[in-house]
Amino acid sequence: MNELDEPFRRGELVTLRDAPSEPRGRIVSVADTGDRAEVAWHTFPGHEHEITVEPTIALRRVHESEMEAEPE
Repeated sequence: MNELDEPFRRGELVTLRDAPSEPRGRIVSVADTGDRAEVAWHTFPGHEHEITVEPTIALRRVHESEMEAEPE
């Protein structure tokens, strides 16, 4: 993490930077050092509803524009 990056916070929607399917999950907790985060995956083939520990350098926030539109 560089100095310009804000630390991840609980509840933020994230994905893995290099995953081809762009899984989506929410931050459950972040290590005090900020280098690892527990992520509860919502869409990640084979890992749905799992909580994994990921290096924060491998994560990125999901921007609003990347969210699927809700059906009207």
